[in-house]
Amino acid sequence: MPAVRVSPRIAPGAVFRVPAKATLLDHTSILKTFENRWKVPALRARDSTASDINAVLTLSAARTDDALQGVVVPVTAAQAPGADQPSHLQKVHAALVAKLPVPDRHGGTHPTMPPLGTGDDYTAYIHARTNAWKASRGGKTCCANRDEPVSVRTELCSPRT
Repeated sequence: MPAVRVSPRIAPGAVFRVPAKATLLDHTSILKTFENRWKVPALRARDSTASDINAVLTLSAARTDDALQGVVVPVTAAQAPGADQPSHLQKVHAALVAKLPVPDRHGGTHPTMPPLGTGDDYTAYIHARTNAWKASRGGKTCCANRDEPVSVRTELCSPRT
């Protein structure tokens, strides 16, 4: 299993490969290493038969160098593609809250979702619709958040006439 192991007892730039015909490493290899180093009994049969990672811990004393010296974090001024697009979860959440029975200004429960474009539009709609549903059930006031887009507030928070 590919893994990154970080320890002050691993030599800089070390690459460790499991010897041929050895038991492959997995998550229980960490447990096996603790068990071997500190003479702790195995928790289960799986970790009792696992390979440990002692072979990669080659340094007898911990390193004191700065492992991140010279590392430069890449930075970009460009926005990630699709960053303003709604996620699948937002779309599903909005579709579900659209079905909440919220009385509209005409006295119906109006489950039609307005056109939404960005992730922020979806988030605002989800919050406004949920708040309007809570208010219709005697919960908190639906227009407590005045930061929501006017189109969402107007549709969901207008008093019934």
